[in-house]
Amino acid sequence: MGAYDAAVKVILDRCRETALSYFLGLSVKESELIEVPQETVTVRHADFPVRVITSDDKEMIVVLEVQTRWSWDVPLRLLEYEVRYRRRYRLGAMGAVLLLTPSDRSVDRFHDGGIDYRFVLVRLWELDAEEAMETDLPCLMPFVPLMRGGQSLVEGAERRIIDSGMNREAKGDLLTGMTILAGLVSEEIPRSIVRRRREIMMESVGYEIIKKEGYDEGLQQGLQQGLQQGLQQGLQQGLQQGLHRGMMEEAREAVMDVLVERFGKCPAVMEKTILSLESISALKSLRRHAVRVESLEAFRTFLEKFVE
Repeated sequence: MGAYDAAVKVILDRCRETALSYFLGLSVKESELIEVPQETVTVRHADFPVRVITSDDKEMIVVLEVQTRWSWDVPLRLLEYEVRYRRRYRLGAMGAVLLLTPSDRSVDRFHDGGIDYRFVLVRLWELDAEEAMETDLPCLMPFVPLMRGGQSLVEGAERRIIDSGMNREAKGDLLTGMTILAGLVSEEIPRSIVRRRREIMMESVGYEIIKKEGYDEGLQQGLQQGLQQGLQQGLQQGLQQGLHRGMMEEAREAVMDVLVERFGKCPAVMEKTILSLESISALKSLRRHAVRVESLEAFRTFLEKFVE
């Protein structure tokens, strides 16, 4: 999980029921985070599994995945998680994806052979920021910068958090989450939030959580020094690193997507090699070659040129 996903988890840990209601349309009476079933030592974890009791006393599991960028295998991963929770808890389940950045490839249904799987896909950039502001719910404010028309409403969203009845630590967590998420659409917005709200953000446990997810040593160093200049420099460095990692992930996925589309698969050994590459230019070259190459074997030969 990357920094942006970690930021969402910090927010949702504070605002679970608001998110389930606003994004998924559930009327929640009670909810609790649950543990992933440990069936194997290699089991993958869903981001946000929640046991929910709705207002009509229906009990279910909601499996919410946070995705910074779309990947072709998201539906299959979500289906895997949902089946695991259904087996473990013997309850109905809802699979859902919160997608943070625009993608023309994103879908809410996977149909292939005997599999026909539907899930809830929340395209955050399609949601109206003004409508979110009108709810006056502080828990929605960190998502405003990523919504339609949201970049111009950031200061108002920030004010909603500050003026809310939440305690200071919770406000710091929401401001921290908003700062990190805003980095997906702007470099200036995060810096401006930090300039205005540095002191309260420094009290947020969210900083430590995001650091543990590999977000930004420079940002943490700025916090420890307690200097605004150091904080801003660290934040900028972290955003740049985060954007670079995102570009790398997207480039790798693009190569594998083309192979799956053309040849029906991307062999595991080949996928492992592609995922190990750290050069954007090399991945772009591989994608161009994947579009033209006549066979997987020919692509494998070309791929070997990039392996040290």
